[in-house]
Amino acid sequence: MAFGIAGYFMEENGFPVAPAILGMVLGAMLEEHFIRAMISADGRFLAFFERPIAGALGALTVAVVSIPLLRRFFRAAIGFPG
Repeated sequence: MAFGIAGYFMEENGFPVAPAILGMVLGAMLEEHFIRAMISADGRFLAFFERPIAGALGALTVAVVSIPLLRRFFRAAIGFPG
């Protein structure tokens, strides 16, 4: 009942419910596999990016996240609206 009430308030306030459900379902499994991968990599986070394809996908992810932030920063620094 508590999750139903939380879902109702999320919908009423414009928050999508589907990502919350996916997080609840997949969160524990993701955490378990991440810990297992960190143990096998001896705690080195950069071990995830040692292979060329994984490194390229990691760099692409960083670019996709950082480009809009940099554009917003430079627009604010220059004084353009928006």
